[in-house]
Amino acid sequence: MRRNIFIAIALGMSIPAIAWGGTIANTKHDLSSTSTASIKSTTQGDTCVFCHVSHNGQPASFRPLWSHSLTTQNLTWAPTTTVRGTTLPTSMASAQLAGSRACMSCHDGTVALGDLLNKPLDATVAGPNVTAGKLTGGINLLNPATMQTNHPLGIAKPAAVTGFTAFKTVPTTSAVNYDSQGLVQCDSCHNPHDNTFGTFLKINPAGGAICFTCHDV
Repeated sequence: MRRNIFIAIALGMSIPAIAWGGTIANTKHDLSSTSTASIKSTTQGDTCVFCHVSHNGQPASFRPLWSHSLTTQNLTWAPTTTVRGTTLPTSMASAQLAGSRACMSCHDGTVALGDLLNKPLDATVAGPNVTAGKLTGGINLLNPATMQTNHPLGIAKPAAVTGFTAFKTVPTTSAVNYDSQGLVQCDSCHNPHDNTFGTFLKINPAGGAICFTCHDV
């Protein structure tokens, strides 16, 4: 309990941008042994430690006080460019994908869910579609070899091209937005701490609201 309090205080001081409107407790991102989620730890009772640590975390370019081991798996796109000819980045170690590397460390299935940088806190995680602690199937798995089934990552909003779908100017105050580099990342649309709208979406997706934030069809 004391460790939980220290971590909560540290995160509260270090990550003022976190939206506290919802709660991570008992969602799919709560891997603690006390969670009601189907995939969870059999050994670790703390919620925050699966992603964050109070001290000696990874640099903030990945995520503040990041504690989970990072993926090095390259992404495979087919085709390798968008319909407008923008080359899709593949190296998870590249600056273009830095904003998504933390998320993909669990969701690409190449790193165990309980593989933490703070090794004394390593945890055994088990449940449906988990083998040897790693995601091996289900909707949560974003197979790096078949990324063409997912929205492009690490790319900027393209300029207008005649004959293609137009793009809107996205206000900096919009919940759905680009990262500090002006690139699309996992958390452009998702908030890992708040599952109010399901699948950790930032806003209510009814009527295509998330898509229409950027796209004008």
